[in-house]
Amino acid sequence: MRNPYEVLGVPDGAPIDQVKAAYKILARKYQNDNSFEAQQKMEELNAAYDSIIMNSGSSYRNTDYSTGQDYSDITAKIRFGRLDDAQILLDGIPEQSRDAQWYYLKGTVMQKRGWLEEAANHFATASRMDPSNNTYKMAYNRVINASSGGYRTERRRTRSGRDNDCCYCDCCCDLLCADACCECMGGDLISCC
Repeated sequence: MRNPYEVLGVPDGAPIDQVKAAYKILARKYQNDNSFEAQQKMEELNAAYDSIIMNSGSSYRNTDYSTGQDYSDITAKIRFGRLDDAQILLDGIPEQSRDAQWYYLKGTVMQKRGWLEEAANHFATASRMDPSNNTYKMAYNRVINASSGGYRTERRRTRSGRDNDCCYCDCCCDLLCADACCECMGGDLISCC
């Protein structure tokens, strides 16, 4: 592998903030390009970025995450679909340093993997830790609605233009059609008396 600093276009030993900024700029350039060359370049960028971050020493990881303020590299990994990498970084943060944002990001990873129950638990914890954050509440509600099958349906309108849940709905039409078929065969699905 080439020098990771060279791949990202920064000088050797550049500060982490400069490495992150260079990675973001280059990743934006190649992320929407589906060509083979662009995909290879993204793999090279990801490997270079990971190499620098992982080899930067534990002092970076402890000082950066212990404040609970900088999750930009984890957010970028989630955005680019690198869920395994994001989860590894999240799990590397000590429990005593985990804040509401950590639980929100962990819930986001779980949701993207399709693990809705775990996602709901993490979003609920984030909401409890920071009750004023509407993003956490909305994420929790979205997961709960998805896992329970709840969704909004279009209301049908009657000929008069007013909303009416009963008239012309699919369920009622299906039931009436089934009843008509049964009556043709000598049975009765809906008895009136």
